[in-house]
Amino acid sequence: MKQFFPGPLSDNARGLIRRLGYGEHRGHEGQLSYTLRATGELFPRYHAYIEDRDGGLQVNLHVDQKAASYEGTSAHAGEYEGPLVEREMQRITQFVRGLSAPSVPAKPVAKPTTSGKGFWG
Repeated sequence: MKQFFPGPLSDNARGLIRRLGYGEHRGHEGQLSYTLRATGELFPRYHAYIEDRDGGLQVNLHVDQKAASYEGTSAHAGEYEGPLVEREMQRITQFVRGLSAPSVPAKPVAKPTTSGKGFWG
């Protein structure tokens, strides 16, 4: 599943995906991607390829259900659609949109008035 988030963004692609809990992963032919475990086990895991593009963020997300079956291959049981991928992309979308939402200025705190008496007075 692919999703583009237009800029301006508060951080670069690498910074944003790492703040979401993803770790760097060097895969096939040394290509950099990012993974996040879906459970306490190594698999299944979310696997994202990201890039800074046109001032925004391009995310290509799928779920690796298991490791490559045969030595020397990169083929794996990956899901590019479905509820797991949709739910994680929704989490990423909410995070990125939350960062770009305009901040609400804090209300000034009124100083308490003093009567000139002490604590016990």
